[in-house]
Amino acid sequence: MNWRPPVPSQVTDTSGTTWLVRRAWPGPVAGEYVLEVRDAAGSGVLAAHLRQGNFEPVPSNDPMMPSLAQEAPRGTILVHRAHKRAVIHAGGQYIKVFRPGRALDAAIRHTLATIPAGDGPFLTPRILAADPDVIVFSSLPGRSYYELGHDHTTVTDESFSHTWTQWSRAWASTVSSTSSAGLRAGLDHLPEHPPEAEAVNLRRWINHWLRHSEGIPEAATGRAALLEQAQIALTRLTETPTDPLGWAHGDLHDKQILGAGPAAAPGLLDFDETCLAEAALDLANLDVHLELRLRQHLLTTRRYVIAHRSILATAQKLHVSPDRFAAYAACTRLRLACLYSFRPPWGADASQYLNDGGNPDTTGPREGMSSSTTPRTAARRPAAAGGRPVTGRRPRP
Repeated sequence: MNWRPPVPSQVTDTSGTTWLVRRAWPGPVAGEYVLEVRDAAGSGVLAAHLRQGNFEPVPSNDPMMPSLAQEAPRGTILVHRAHKRAVIHAGGQYIKVFRPGRALDAAIRHTLATIPAGDGPFLTPRILAADPDVIVFSSLPGRSYYELGHDHTTVTDESFSHTWTQWSRAWASTVSSTSSAGLRAGLDHLPEHPPEAEAVNLRRWINHWLRHSEGIPEAATGRAALLEQAQIALTRLTETPTDPLGWAHGDLHDKQILGAGPAAAPGLLDFDETCLAEAALDLANLDVHLELRLRQHLLTTRRYVIAHRSILATAQKLHVSPDRFAAYAACTRLRLACLYSFRPPWGADASQYLNDGGNPDTTGPREGMSSSTTPRTAARRPAAAGGRPVTGRRPRP
């Protein structure tokens, strides 16, 4: 993937104000992007569209989220993905705004998801108020593991290791507890996320990248490489024997876990994607995010190894099949490479990340799991020369 989507690192509005692009997503048409920007002072964020080079801000009276205009004055907008969701920090509370009617399902899912996670092993936000469009959550103490990872002033490698030991114990305890009959009955109301659903998610991101690179000569090599790697990853995901489905966070990464000191339980955030899935889904997603942090120079090699070994040890405790861990990790690498290629300043790194197969150069074999967790060198089927969208296998009925 030598070519990457031409998302600028900053944009200027009609008044001449410069905005820094914080995050970006592919739009429905090539050359169109959904942006989240902030000004130089860093006082909250603004949603926007970038259409054929034209910057179009989306104000807080987002027409697809009418409750945002009412809630925005209560605090600072931390997240605003245009027409989808927003998060506002208001004192000791966090207000999440949805499209009309979508907050109720999210509140139910949060309640079901936090029964096992928040009953001792983890601290989880409490729902303070909810209506069809808005959920108000309590705050939690501590800082994210993402922040702790690149803090070398107040966080030592030893204390960093301890935070990951805390997480490992809490995660293994939480996932193991959900196999009990009492908890399982309630969790059966959560949606299932089998391998076929993960395959659909990967295909969606690959097709985003193919749509935005179509007809661009510089992208031809990258398109062929992406399709080739996608076929291998999807085959591994859907054709190797699966592990049982159980409670899963659904979007576990280092920004979702909070550390508040050696005596406090770790915190866990954002249960919008909680589901029933293989344990490898969460563990591989977390592990690959840490690989990405290493490439972004946000983790030292030593700290990456500390966290990586903790994740693998947890996988062993939960009897995760090494083949399933490898399968989900391969899909996550491709998905993140596509996602981050749209985000300055990481676009170039994402391209290299895909070219290298997503594997850190400094850690050697994955300690604690069988060699099947490392990338395989099996024969690869050539990709379609034209770079057709990925359809993969039809999901099983």
